[in-house]
Amino acid sequence: MKVDQIFFNLFCRRHLRFVFASFCCCFLLSSCSPKMFADLKSGEGRYSKGMLALFRPGKNESLVYKTMIKYKDKEFSSLTYLNALNDSVFKIVLLSNFGNTLLEAEISRDRFTVSNVISYLNRKPILKLLEGDWRILLGGNLKRSIPKLFTENSQSTVFDFADGRTNNLYHYDPVAKSVTMIESYKGKSKKVLVSIDSMQDFQPEVFSIEHPSLHLKITMSLLKKASNDSVE
Repeated sequence: MKVDQIFFNLFCRRHLRFVFASFCCCFLLSSCSPKMFADLKSGEGRYSKGMLALFRPGKNESLVYKTMIKYKDKEFSSLTYLNALNDSVFKIVLLSNFGNTLLEAEISRDRFTVSNVISYLNRKPILKLLEGDWRILLGGNLKRSIPKLFTENSQSTVFDFADGRTNNLYHYDPVAKSVTMIESYKGKSKKVLVSIDSMQDFQPEVFSIEHPSLHLKITMSLLKKASNDSVE
């Protein structure tokens, strides 16, 4: 075999390997994308700070939610207090129906600090799940990054906050000027679904947080706005 034929065959083999590798990469990347993106189109518009903020409690009051937690075939209820310490720090207090503190924590852009928690909730997986849920709910308050904008239909805009393999999709109604649903994906698996059933004074009145793979659903209903003195 001539030298030029040897180099030609070598080049062709390398070229074919490169083409095959490129094809595999493209296939893997596309297959890992959430299925939701298949129904979305790149949209036009502007994102402004606070646009996706779900909670706007005043500095001197807390939002009080009746909280129903269903895990498989078990259910229990509690009360959740939420108030803003400033624009980027929120205090979360979980109480029993008898007023006993189950958990007290502060969440900011970079930290989740638990100052008080009962023993059966003081487990890393549980605290990580609670932090993750509140980071999704408070994404519009805490996120500094600019989300990608998509359109789903004439009545819904979708904002995507991407972080590695995680995509948090905020469905926004431009007419009502509020978030209607949040989907959190890791790769192509939906991990969390937040459904907002009703709003009151531009804040969620009734909403639920579902973890399909864990058979866990948390439903929260707004009871009242309380003075922060009642949470101390």
